[in-house]
Amino acid sequence: MIAKDGSFTTFGGGAVKAELYQEANTFCEGKGKHLMPVKEASRDSGYGRYANAELQFRCLSENDPELRRPTLESEPNVKIRIEQ
Repeated sequence: MIAKDGSFTTFGGGAVKAELYQEANTFCEGKGKHLMPVKEASRDSGYGRYANAELQFRCLSENDPELRRPTLESEPNVKIRIEQ
């Protein structure tokens, strides 16, 4: 897993997430493997907080059967609880 906050001038969580993908890919390539994203989340900046993002991933060998089109799970921005 890798996570980070954006800078003072980074307003979108998507920009931070893009940086995380690059860092994770570089990490996996350094091990001679391929990046397989598992789960991601991001939040845009707002009053009193920086944009941030988190990426959960695996580094897999080229012939690993798990290395396929990812089915990412994203954290919802809003959670609604209905009580009946």
